[in-house]
Amino acid sequence: MSVVPTKTLPKCTRTIVLDTMFQKKYDLTYTQTCVMYYLVLLRTWVKYKENEYCVILSSKIEKDLRLHPKTVEASLTRLKQLDLITTKRCHVDAWKSPKKFRGIAITELGKEYSLSHYKEEQHQHTLELEKENEAYRVENDAVHSQNMELERIRKALEYENKILNMQLQAEDTLAQDAIKALEENKELKEKNLSLELKVAELEKRLELTENLSKEEEQQQEKEIETFRDKIIRKFARSGKPICNGVKNRDGWSIDIKFYINGYSRLITYLPKSTKPTPLEPKQVDNFWRWLFEHQHRVNTLIDEKKPADISSLTPYLGATISQNNTLYRIEKFKAVIGGVKILISNEEGALSTMGNSYGGHIIDVIRSTAWLKKFSRRLNE
Repeated sequence: MSVVPTKTLPKCTRTIVLDTMFQKKYDLTYTQTCVMYYLVLLRTWVKYKENEYCVILSSKIEKDLRLHPKTVEASLTRLKQLDLITTKRCHVDAWKSPKKFRGIAITELGKEYSLSHYKEEQHQHTLELEKENEAYRVENDAVHSQNMELERIRKALEYENKILNMQLQAEDTLAQDAIKALEENKELKEKNLSLELKVAELEKRLELTENLSKEEEQQQEKEIETFRDKIIRKFARSGKPICNGVKNRDGWSIDIKFYINGYSRLITYLPKSTKPTPLEPKQVDNFWRWLFEHQHRVNTLIDEKKPADISSLTPYLGATISQNNTLYRIEKFKAVIGGVKILISNEEGALSTMGNSYGGHIIDVIRSTAWLKKFSRRLNE
């Protein structure tokens, strides 16, 4: 049974994190695993607690997880039999009678459930935004400190001006000093106004940066969805493999082929196997993101016994490239199964292998050619 979070759910339950090792260990169904995840997160948002026991109504679980009452009760009974949870009657004064309600606590076995949910690309993007926001914050703090100092000076000058005005009544010779002090006060006000405008501009730039990041992410998701629908329509009718040799974070071997079945779902076939292998939702998402970045691989099967043709890369031997503000020289191209390995040297002559965006050293030949054509500088240029 599918689990669809509602708009009224707390933020911590909008995404179901499935601990597959936990699910296999206790032989849980998908629905029972979802209920277990929901119960593990109760302590982070539930309002009424009695020690380790969190008071939650069955109707709340049914509404949040879109499950039938019997399904919820059966799942709770199964988890209790496995000693993953324990229950007792708890007293809640804030609710109408009866005052006793069921409280649920996670046992030591149940606390083995893993909530880790790491997305590398989004995590790196968040770190970059945090660094940029930190830079804006430091600059804003500096401007604020300047404003405080100017405010202190301004108040001191105002006090000085009052004294000068009192002295002017008794002594005309102090008139020039009072005028000078007023002019200095005016200059300080102008500087203060300039600093306030700068702070407003920084805040506006920060807001614009955050909005642009959200718009870029939403636009990329739309493009990936459009690309995915196009591939599904094409290969669901033909029954042909989309590609093989997928090199993403899931670590697929080169001989595994990807297909679209009659239900418009992504499946894989192992070598010499007639049964499709089901994919986890995260694996499906990782595949479409990889294929979107490697669209030239659609309808292309790599020969696992034949190294790639690197003749198109020969003109770039000896060319220079820049990575992380460091210049490198291309020393050698080595044809391997699935692509090419590029050997480079720095200004001191130390050799290393250029890496791809997934932590490996095998790079696609077509993408390498396009990248070198755009970013490298040949010796005869």
